[in-house]
Amino acid sequence: MATPGSTMKVLLIRSWTHPLEPLRAALRATGLDPRFARVDIEPGLNAALSRGGFDVVIHDPTTPGLTRPQIEACMRVHRIDAPIVELGDIADLAERIDVALASRRS
Repeated sequence: MATPGSTMKVLLIRSWTHPLEPLRAALRATGLDPRFARVDIEPGLNAALSRGGFDVVIHDPTTPGLTRPQIEACMRVHRIDAPIVELGDIADLAERIDVALASRRS
């Protein structure tokens, strides 16, 4: 489980037309302190991955032009081993992030 109050570096793959604040508020409400890098096209994804250091990748599957297989391929090229969590309902997003992070540790 992520430690409440701990900073979590999040790569968010989501269209810029969607507001970020509801997602940030939902994660903060569970005690997480997310720091976001946001991309919605492959060049931006590669640039963000080249900087590295992400704890988790959140992918909105409705983002045009970036499919999960493309994301996974880019992550392999950059040797990023962060879990990918599908955005879905933000009400249980923190719990799904915890599960993904726990599976990486075991």
